Amino acid sequence: MNYQTPVLVDHQDRVAVVTLNRPSSLNAINLALLTGLVEALRTVQDADAIVVQASGRAFCAGEDLKETLAPTSGSLEELRRSFDLLQDVTRLMAGAPCPVVSAVQGYAVGGGAEIALAADHVVAGPQARLKFPEASIGHAPTGGITSRLPAMVGLLRAKELLLSGRWVEPEEGLRIGLYTELHDEPSARAVQVAATYAAAPQRSQSAVKRAIELAAAPTLETNLRLEVETATYCFQSPETAESFVRFGAKGRP
Repeated sequence: MNYQTPVLVDHQDRVAVVTLNRPSSLNAINLALLTGLVEALRTVQDADAIVVQASGRAFCAGEDLKETLAPTSGSLEELRRSFDLLQDVTRLMAGAPCPVVSAVQGYAVGGGAEIALAADHVVAGPQARLKFPEASIGHAPTGGITSRLPAMVGLLRAKELLLSGRWVEPEEGLRIGLYTELHDEPSARAVQVAATYAAAPQRSQSAVKRAIELAAAPTLETNLRLEVETATYCFQSPETAESFVRFGAKGRP
């Protein structure tokens, strides 16, 4: 596997497989991975089903604290463009005209969790651990999860998960509705599920998915814009800067 390419695309019959490919960094989000993921998802919109998976022992450990999402200028404008890329991932997965299946092994943190949960069918492995740490460290979610999570787990549970930033273990994730199923080999199972969806009538799959998405998250675009404003506001706080330093000093999970 080519570890120099942050996102890989493969085609298995009628299924497009998109792989996050920074295993040495637990597939943490930097600008190259974000850009590559958006480009990859755009190229596979005509597939009959899509799998989003990751190489290595984690799905995605959230933002890469060793790099900045505004590497050129460090400006808020550049940072907002990175936020837009993360939101485009949600748009391209939730809005794809075909079913999208994610395979979650190991950690799925922050933006990584948002990528995983933007799928239509989520297969979690026995070591899957998910959390949204943003609010607990002075940041705010930026990938649309404030709109989508309440529809998945209910309003009060969504608030608790987003405000506390605590870990969710696989069994709880399945019980409260974060995952569709648990499987010992999530990537293999995700491809199997995607192939089943791909064999179904595509017009019906697309129409039903769109109707459900509109019912579950009718204000998604409004929430996406609000998330960018909220995150930008939080990032300008000295308290957030200090919290990020402390969080980074603890190291990755």
